[in-house]
Amino acid sequence: MHQTITSLLIIDPQYDFYDVPLHEQLTLGNQPTAIPPSLPVPHSWEDAQRLATFIDNKQKSINNIVVTLDSHHKYDIAHAVYWQNKHGQHPAPFTLISHQDIVDGLWLPTNLELLDHVLEYTQSLEKTGKYSLLIWPTHCVIDSVGHTIVAPIQTAINAWEKQTALLHHTISKGENPHTEHYGGCEAEYPLRDDIKTQFDPQLTALVVQSDRIFISGQALSHCVASTVEQMVDKLPLADIKKITLLIDTTSSVAGFEQQAQAFVEKMMALGVNIANTTDIMPS
Repeated sequence: MHQTITSLLIIDPQYDFYDVPLHEQLTLGNQPTAIPPSLPVPHSWEDAQRLATFIDNKQKSINNIVVTLDSHHKYDIAHAVYWQNKHGQHPAPFTLISHQDIVDGLWLPTNLELLDHVLEYTQSLEKTGKYSLLIWPTHCVIDSVGHTIVAPIQTAINAWEKQTALLHHTISKGENPHTEHYGGCEAEYPLRDDIKTQFDPQLTALVVQSDRIFISGQALSHCVASTVEQMVDKLPLADIKKITLLIDTTSSVAGFEQQAQAFVEKMMALGVNIANTTDIMPS
């Protein structure tokens, strides 16, 4: 008899994206000082609690847990230090940098040898209709506290590993400082000289090998949307129908709620299931 394979994909469940209450921050790593998240998504701490409860409740029936980790350097194309204006000042967080801004010399790469790259990069983003480059607060820097998985989700994963004698698997994305990497399958602008920015079939293979796959994480408007879109783009309808987005465990970056809503509607039309954790029958 065929054993039903259930997988869980958690996208970027890292401290820098969670609106961690102050009392929780104070206990982080036994350090007495608060460690504020750099890019907190509103309502994400409640999302983390709900996902942890879901993992605990479904513990015996989850066969795979895969976690993507947003993994950056301080020097990154979407961080301020990569750019400067003619006065040598770096852009403020949430500054948009268009192809035309670079042509006009409003913003230039700090390393001018990268001028041709950033011109091609921004032109490609705008041509494909993705967006203008947005400068984010410096976040998910490798080896920082903000890069680590939030405690409620990590605790639930640890308990699942102990119960099932299985290990969760992590996929890191974003290490190359010269391209953005929202989705877990490939960078926004894959680079010819870096295979880690090119399409990685691990997540589509996970869907194909599973009978059902639940998806959660942060943020719905960006990395969750991008990852799911990249997966769906490569999958036939029969596999798309295996995907369930746990909508009560993911939230949008403030100001990007409409973008997230459009993504959810598009995915529903393509056959992705949208459900609350409370809608899923307990094992």
